[in-house]
Amino acid sequence: MRAYVTTVGTSPEAVFNPLWYLVEVHGWVPDAVYLLWNDGVREQLEGVKGLIERLSSAYGVGINVIAGEDLRFSEDNPVEFRERAASLIGSLVSEGHEVIADITPGRKFMSALLLGAAMARGAGEITYLHLEDWRRYAGKLLFEVPMVEQRLFRKGELTGKPGKVSLPGRKRGPAESLTVNRESLMALLDSLYLDGLRRFRLAVRSEEIASVKLGRRARIRVREYLTLDRELHGGHTMVKEAVIAGMGSFRNWDELKEEVRALLRSGRPLYIGFDTNALLFRVPSRVIAEGDFYRNGNLIFDFAYSDEVQVEIGRQVNEKLPFDRELGPYSNQPTPRARLASIGRVELVKLREMGAERADSRRDERGDTKIALDYKAFAEEKDANVMVITLDDRAYAEMDALRGSGLVPFRLEWEFSFGENLEGSWEALRDTLYTLAVTLGELNVHTYKLHGLWHGKNSEDWERERVRLNSFEYGRIFRVLSGGD
Repeated sequence: MRAYVTTVGTSPEAVFNPLWYLVEVHGWVPDAVYLLWNDGVREQLEGVKGLIERLSSAYGVGINVIAGEDLRFSEDNPVEFRERAASLIGSLVSEGHEVIADITPGRKFMSALLLGAAMARGAGEITYLHLEDWRRYAGKLLFEVPMVEQRLFRKGELTGKPGKVSLPGRKRGPAESLTVNRESLMALLDSLYLDGLRRFRLAVRSEEIASVKLGRRARIRVREYLTLDRELHGGHTMVKEAVIAGMGSFRNWDELKEEVRALLRSGRPLYIGFDTNALLFRVPSRVIAEGDFYRNGNLIFDFAYSDEVQVEIGRQVNEKLPFDRELGPYSNQPTPRARLASIGRVELVKLREMGAERADSRRDERGDTKIALDYKAFAEEKDANVMVITLDDRAYAEMDALRGSGLVPFRLEWEFSFGENLEGSWEALRDTLYTLAVTLGELNVHTYKLHGLWHGKNSEDWERERVRLNSFEYGRIFRVLSGGD
């Protein structure tokens, strides 16, 4: 029998992730998992049991979870913990079982005592999963975190004495077609990385559009010359806009943060608004993800959105390609520009979910002028500062002409050039795969294929940022992430 021994700490993910790593990456599946626990982590214990059930179901294996009263200890009694751990491991080893002890979760003294017990009682292997940036990734599951941020240390590295457990290695499953969301695409990048694919290409059908390199940071290089079909895929312009929406950087982002701080120092309430282009380029998501915009876990400003922005987004998402059999899966589907607008619509939904207030000047103007008037009227009504972020020169000029009474336009300046390397986080690359697949309609990622468009894709699929992944041999990963849903 294969036995896995570990401690339950305050994070169920810290307990579960090393086990999942062994199962997925090394192909080692335990018959039983023994959990040492105390009264302070009863809730976390149930969470761990639930995660192991998901693992068992996704991988089609039976893992018996053992966490009886005989494995309960007092957190204030290190001697009791050491004795229970040593007795458990010693008993399993004496019965001839293959034992792996993991020292990742729990308090430091627990890890040290479990390490000592595992060495003294002859555990075949000892593991520790190191998370590089634990403040950022604590509470996330293994394949929600860039694999480059994680490393499983084994007995030889921890103690200088090699382990005795043979680990079979990773196994491919049947190729599957899966519906996944934007955030779970991290699992695709992690899987490529684990298979040794640190460089791969992105293509639409037979045309390569970019190359990718995975290191501590992710890099993408978009080819200088592209010949993509403009009607179906939006041509090179859509590639540029999709990359900016995912991985593009803004050269004056620090200036934006300083302007926010300056406006807050004025003592007036502060709202952040966006024009239509800012939504298309997913700027609200960037703002929401910016750690410097939080204090004690709360945003330091509120959001507003222009009624005209809402109208423009709604108008654009309804543009469709003609009904034509020669267009294949693109027949009667949203145009490339409408797909980009659908990304903007999701950004608007996110703002509303965060309590964004609607700004409407009730004027008859349209376009950039109406957007500027909406935010100006809102600033006057609230007696507040309203910073409106745009990437468009003309929109900025419209708002700048109305500057005052609290309206503060800010123009973000993006950086992108065809043929040059663009560097960013793995999360930014993950989002770029999503924006490219959605706006272009499809995207080949190495030997896998992402579909951002299909007949029957509904509004919920768009709002939940879903795409379809074809020919993926590790579908079990997504079933663990989704809980089997």
